[in-house]
Amino acid sequence: MNTHKTVWLSLLLSLTLWGCGYQMAGRGASQLPPHLQTIAIPLFENNSSEPVIQRPFTEALRRAFITDGRLRLVNDKAGADLVMTGTLTKYWVRAVAFNVFDVATEYWVYLEMDVLVHDQVENKVYLKQKLKIRWDYVADSRVAFTEASRQEALVQTYRVMSQRLVSLVNDKF
Repeated sequence: MNTHKTVWLSLLLSLTLWGCGYQMAGRGASQLPPHLQTIAIPLFENNSSEPVIQRPFTEALRRAFITDGRLRLVNDKAGADLVMTGTLTKYWVRAVAFNVFDVATEYWVYLEMDVLVHDQVENKVYLKQKLKIRWDYVADSRVAFTEASRQEALVQTYRVMSQRLVSLVNDKF
């Protein structure tokens, strides 16, 4: 009788785990048409007021697609099914909180961009989007601390925007 309980419990546990739908992130069902397997992401252009932010943003975007895994990142635009191009159009920082001495203690960093994804297989626009993001950071009297906080806010901005673009391309939402 103990053996029967063990068998039934094992069977129940197996069925429960088998049917739970767990899967690795980025490996699930994709909304991508079957002809889209690869993507090229050339260096984004930068028309914003902040110099050289296009390099770390483009690298974060490429890493996000590699991590997701549903599209294979390729270097050659000519051989890619999709090509994502973009322009960082605006960057600005705004003070949003102040101490009793009217010194800024918190800032928001804003980043806006235009993105175009071209389906080279069917020769049509796959996605065209204007995107913007805001991230906050703290400041104090130490200039190095404040600058490090601003840089970390930019890193987080790149990460979140990259994940948003991965979702837009792969899942159309």
